[in-house]
Amino acid sequence: MIANFETKKHLAMKKYLGTKKYLSVKKYLGAKEYLSVKKAESSFGASADLDAESSKIYASKIENGAISASNFGIYKPESSAKNRASFITNASIIFSKNSQIFITFCILFFIALFTGCNSKKYYTPKEITSQIIFHQSLDSAIDHNNRYGATLKDGSILTQNGILPASKNTQKFIPKNARFLNESGGYYIFANGCESVLLLRASLLDEGVFDSGVCMIKEENTACAQDEIEVPINSCVIMASLNKNLLATISTDNSMNIFDVNEVANKSAKDTSADSSAESKAGAESTADSGKSDSNKTDSTKSADKTPATPRFSQKGSSVVAVNELIAAPLFLESIVVFPTLDGRLLVVSTKDFSVQRNIIISSDKFFNNIIYLEGDDTRIFAATPKKLISIISGQEFSYSAQIKDVLFYGGYIYVITLDGKFAQLNHTLREINTEKFPYASLNGMVVANNTFYTFEKFGGFIIGISLDDFSYKVYQAQDAFGKVAQNKLNFYSKNIFYYNKYYFDFARFR
Repeated sequence: MIANFETKKHLAMKKYLGTKKYLSVKKYLGAKEYLSVKKAESSFGASADLDAESSKIYASKIENGAISASNFGIYKPESSAKNRASFITNASIIFSKNSQIFITFCILFFIALFTGCNSKKYYTPKEITSQIIFHQSLDSAIDHNNRYGATLKDGSILTQNGILPASKNTQKFIPKNARFLNESGGYYIFANGCESVLLLRASLLDEGVFDSGVCMIKEENTACAQDEIEVPINSCVIMASLNKNLLATISTDNSMNIFDVNEVANKSAKDTSADSSAESKAGAESTADSGKSDSNKTDSTKSADKTPATPRFSQKGSSVVAVNELIAAPLFLESIVVFPTLDGRLLVVSTKDFSVQRNIIISSDKFFNNIIYLEGDDTRIFAATPKKLISIISGQEFSYSAQIKDVLFYGGYIYVITLDGKFAQLNHTLREINTEKFPYASLNGMVVANNTFYTFEKFGGFIIGISLDDFSYKVYQAQDAFGKVAQNKLNFYSKNIFYYNKYYFDFARFR
């Protein structure tokens, strides 16, 4: 008996793949094709050398791509599962015949990979002047931080103005899972999950604060008359600023809102009064009818449901996937508030009629394109994304493009550090005045003290001090209190201080 052409194809495939691999795809073969192979096996014997030359020819054509899986009856347009089986089968053929080549390729790939990693270059200073020891320590390690502050594991708070130690007041007024956002307008601002924004007056948490310079203690008929204000909101706020009675917020969904906290406080007071009346009435009814079930009594400890506050202004920008950890806060000027959006724009809104005045696009990258820096006054504004810095002066706009790590405005100049280890001093029109390049340095943190600019090189644990008088620089080896070289990035930095792990160094005292 001579097998027909279809049977020859299947036997050739089985001989080439081997019985085990061939049977692994039998469920993807049609019943007719599979039975024809079984019939041929019974006629010729499973070990019969049927048309060996044909098997070699088919195998060669498969490898060269002249015959596809469809020639063996595996490809079925109506079945995606069979298509996948076809792909897997062909991949097995190629892998089994070329395993040595594949293994050799893998070895070469990993050699190249590890060689590349080992060849990574790091900043090496020509001279190390001396050591800087982070000898001052915090009572607890830093738990989380943002551009404007950090929270320690024990509840203490670091701000740009110093340390707010954990106390009975902080434990009493700050919710357990609240996140510190900013210190603004005489208040500490917290995000209470995605439910509300909490404003706590500075003097409420720190008894040493008698006058913030913004809110006079005896001032009335303003937000400053309130020790505690909670603004219910239906989004997750990640940054906020307060100016008088206006609270500007930015949320994770790139929405921007302005709330009148006086309105919120007044509404809260009315709701509290209404709740108290209801509780008194419920208590009287309970006394008159003491035999009623406790389930019918009003729970005096249960507060009214928090309805989200109505914003005076609200706008939502385009959605974002990922942002830089340095998120700038809204900037209040004389009659406007500037929102630093998460999608690389500045949204300028009037605080008089809450209308949009300008929409300034700084950059339009899809990832890590949020505004990382925003400062200014009524005559000039400076703002930056990780790719671009702009200045707006008297209506004119200037720009500076670089891989920006951080920005600082000090003494009439803009200072920039970049991802490739560059330090630059710029004027108001963003023209470079002085620059210094530190090859392969990964710079992190910016403080100025005693007219010296300090930044931290994280891989080598170096602190670089650049004189703003003549732009000469010195390199110091940073160590913690135990003599261990400080590496990795800083946890937080304020006006004069670098915070590393549980330790910190105040450059205002450094000579």
